Amino acid sequence: LLLVAVSGSALAQDLPPRDSLSPGQWHQLSPGGETVCGHGAPYSFYYRDNPGQDLLIYFQGGGMCWNAQTCSPTGDKTFDEAINPGDPSDNPALFPVGIFDFSNPENPFLNYDMLYVNYCSADMHTGNNVSGLTYNDIYYEIKTKGAVNAAYALNWAYNNIPIPDSVFVAGCSAGAVGAAFWGADIKAHYANQRVTVLGDSGGGWRGIDGATWNLWGTNYQGATGSNVNNAQFYVGAARQGARIAQYNTSSDETQSFFTFVGFSSVPYNTALNQNLRDI
Repeated sequence: LLLVAVSGSALAQDLPPRDSLSPGQWHQLSPGGETVCGHGAPYSFYYRDNPGQDLLIYFQGGGMCWNAQTCSPTGDKTFDEAINPGDPSDNPALFPVGIFDFSNPENPFLNYDMLYVNYCSADMHTGNNVSGLTYNDIYYEIKTKGAVNAAYALNWAYNNIPIPDSVFVAGCSAGAVGAAFWGADIKAHYANQRVTVLGDSGGGWRGIDGATWNLWGTNYQGATGSNVNNAQFYVGAARQGARIAQYNTSSDETQSFFTFVGFSSVPYNTALNQNLRDI
């Protein structure tokens, strides 16, 4: 469904199979190949094998960029540019709260196998592009390869977890967009399983202009540039057969900031309501 130009040979990564990974602990997997973070750091993702037969796919958040200033490798950047195994926001083993708290018997995902799709590409897990930009007279490249990175992680899961009982796809902030963007693809692969897509704190993203989607190289089922929008991702997942849901709050500082400075300056609550109406 998604047009991600990644060669089949590249997707056949030399990664450890699921059966070789010790259960009950997080494993960092580094696929190499065409994966890369925004400023050239290596990409990796995490997986944890748990006792059940269900699968949770979680897309990490971490900002985004839309021009030479916000994408730059300086203090002005507005996204997480690397994956640090010592950072609790990058390594779920260091942040055992909520759905990642395996000591809580009331955690509904306690026994789910978990794929943690890390994020470091400034494109909400949707991009496939390399752009040369100049900021303060310094030339640099921004590698918005989030769709490629996610494709490697998902391909590993597709090969190693071929028939889960059910699949729950989630993400927070920029990761909520990634979860929705990939929802239709995941449901198409797991066609006979119940697939649910939940976007957390990402429903207000609206007004991303065509230039930003083009900067990222986003291609959603053939739609590019000004023909791409966030609500479209949820609709696509639903039409493929996935259940869709969102969680948003009436006040969200992060979404309000990015909506105002990076998108169309539409107030957050207005953007959220318009997105929900479109869905």
